[in-house]
Amino acid sequence: MPSFTKSAAILLGLVAGRVACSKDRCTSFATSISIPNTKIIAHNYLPNGTSIFLPGTAESCYGPDPTANATANLCRLALVVSTSSSSKVQVEAWLPDPQSWNGRLLATGDGGIGGCIDYVTMQNGAELGFAAFGTNAGHNGSVGYEFFLNKPQVINDFGHRAIHVEAEVGKELVRQYYRTKATKNYYAGCSTGGRQGFQNAYLYPEDFDGLLLGSPAIDWLHVVASKGIIARRIGWPHLDSPAYIRPEQWAAIVEAQIRQLDPLDGVVDGIIDEPTKLRFDPESLVCGTGALNSSMCLSPLQVESVRRAYEPIASASGQIVYPAFELGSNTDVFSANQENGTAQLGYTTLQDFWRGAVYNNSNWTPDHFRVSDMDFALRINPGQVNADDTDLSRFYRRGGKIMSYHGRNDETVTSALSEQFFAGVQRALHLSLDEIHDFYRLFFIPGLHHCSGGPGAWSIGNVLLYPYDKRLLDPEHNALVALVEWVEKGRTPKTLIGTKYENDDVGGTILGQRTYCPYPMVSKWNGVGDTRLATSWKCIFPGR
Repeated sequence: MPSFTKSAAILLGLVAGRVACSKDRCTSFATSISIPNTKIIAHNYLPNGTSIFLPGTAESCYGPDPTANATANLCRLALVVSTSSSSKVQVEAWLPDPQSWNGRLLATGDGGIGGCIDYVTMQNGAELGFAAFGTNAGHNGSVGYEFFLNKPQVINDFGHRAIHVEAEVGKELVRQYYRTKATKNYYAGCSTGGRQGFQNAYLYPEDFDGLLLGSPAIDWLHVVASKGIIARRIGWPHLDSPAYIRPEQWAAIVEAQIRQLDPLDGVVDGIIDEPTKLRFDPESLVCGTGALNSSMCLSPLQVESVRRAYEPIASASGQIVYPAFELGSNTDVFSANQENGTAQLGYTTLQDFWRGAVYNNSNWTPDHFRVSDMDFALRINPGQVNADDTDLSRFYRRGGKIMSYHGRNDETVTSALSEQFFAGVQRALHLSLDEIHDFYRLFFIPGLHHCSGGPGAWSIGNVLLYPYDKRLLDPEHNALVALVEWVEKGRTPKTLIGTKYENDDVGGTILGQRTYCPYPMVSKWNGVGDTRLATSWKCIFPGR
């Protein structure tokens, strides 16, 4: 036998031996885990590339017959942790073989009203060598009110407890499986997951060393309530009202906004760079101006409806509590509000949460949603779901790091919330810009929809996006890698480079890139270079 063949055989034998050893270790570990109030409901050893069937995962999460891919040789565990006598949180662990583990823990959050383990981000984490964890936030499924009806402890799990449980259980599993603690503990979440991360930093600052928080649904109750209030402002549910704006008119209204406002940033690319700094007058779309055709143009009453749709939201006392809806963004969250000619709000989160968690009434509907309904939810604050507590001093003092990003084309959570929260943290901690940038950096991404997708160069290693582009796994192009470098090596993320792919196929043909900046700096074209090149964009302070 040729020597190279012998070497290959020896190598294959070593690999097979390691797999067998790891499989045995996983099996024995599953029978020896000792964590209070915790029960293992499934465990198996999965070689890299295995397609994982996910029984028990609700269809509302990943469709029928959901699967995920093992992105390393994994010891996979599913556990149920009792959080009270009437509630429990499911935690899933993907533990790479000891020789592949990078020494770190990565926990993940949820979206919407929770109920879905973030297998997407877990796949990225395990592939990069993290011990990756996910949680269902206390219930299974992302659509429905039954999860919360008469279940205050389940509401508490969703509101604030599940991520803390995930962190504590995850750390203990790592310690028992690898026989050492993780060197650093990280968290990644988008939308509700972003809210969960900020709230965790406030309530449980010792849980994580670094947080990657995308499109954070800070002040979640106002985020959700805003959809019902804006729907009412445009005439819904009275579909025959002369003030009502039909769903098909909204696409034309948004296109007109982009035509008017896009050129103001110096580059005509179909993107409004800073929508929170601009104003739009719907009078320009009234019938007779020629801006829209006769089937789409606005009557005087409709002009007023559109104007009101883009006004901030105030409480009954007159206090502004939620910023204006993002100009240039898809309006479906409030304008997709009829089905077969019957009033029906397509944004189901409002009905599900108010029906199950706020009013505890299975017959309640948002058809006549009022400011009083919003204010009532804020008063009772089910599950402590608000994340607008800006005093992150305990997380700051222990040396924690936060990288947050928010799309300027976000159709679900207006990016102005992130502006306000950043300013609130700075005020609460009495920090200079240099001081807050030492632990909290916020990147705005023009042309990014909610969490992922959009017309801009939006791919920055986003949460809830699999797989990462293997060509761009560096701190300049990948936010998670940048966070690790910041936490462990003190390399501050001065910029992020976003990438736009053909057909948004991440990892495919690159159409262009753009440099993004830590807020309050903004990304501006240098006026001479190819706008498809990251080097043609520079970071400047507004007004300079």
